[in-house]
Amino acid sequence: MNFEDNIPINKLIVNLQNDSQNPQVILLTCGNYYPIHEFHIEIFEIAKKYLEEKNNYKIVLGYISPSSERKVNKKYPDKTISFNDRIEMIQKMTNKSSWIDITTWESLSPETKIDIPDYHQIIKNLSDFLDINDQVKQALNGRKLKIIYLFGLDEALKEERNGLNDLDGYEIAIIERYINSESKKENCEKYCKDKLKEMYKDIWEILKHQIIFINCDDNFEKSSRKVRELLKNNDEKWEDLCHPEVVKYIKENKIKF
Repeated sequence: MNFEDNIPINKLIVNLQNDSQNPQVILLTCGNYYPIHEFHIEIFEIAKKYLEEKNNYKIVLGYISPSSERKVNKKYPDKTISFNDRIEMIQKMTNKSSWIDITTWESLSPETKIDIPDYHQIIKNLSDFLDINDQVKQALNGRKLKIIYLFGLDEALKEERNGLNDLDGYEIAIIERYINSESKKENCEKYCKDKLKEMYKDIWEILKHQIIFINCDDNFEKSSRKVRELLKNNDEKWEDLCHPEVVKYIKENKIKF
């Protein structure tokens, strides 16, 4: 399977047609999207605003990289959302966006049938592809292209898929939203730093310079777990957490949990 089949660049090429000489930046995030919800898109918007205002970056694209069927099956052995359903719902949320897109290399490449790729493998694959793509090089016209890995705080604190190891050379943006009562009570950045310092004590002195902490003032849980829980309990509040097109898709396809 060709990279071109899995990494669409149409939106990227259009958005690179800008006059800014600031670093051109792609945001990349991964997840199961079981199912996708509004906050998955909100974190892109929050990160874009922050990085353009505070770091003088020009954000030209956000890539959503859904996990492979193998990984989702392992986590949810009794799953009810098929791979095609997950992809279809993500596309419904990104089709009308001028700068957020979906890349399915992680989901569909032959490599993922052998093993579940670590985060650094996903970002390196994307970087290698873009580095040699003639359309991208022409659109950049000599400017620098950076890829920043975007994590929600909950994902950043997980050690699965090798965690934040081997991401040297790449900036990491962490959206600080509270994930439990402990993180809510105190300064969220301090909470995150203390946790990460403990998890990555051998490389923390290097890692801490790669991380950008971005505050998010949400005060209630927005997660796929919450959507599934509400759906399972026939609580219509789940609709408030999902895009109208995703709500429509779940209802029309009678997806249950």
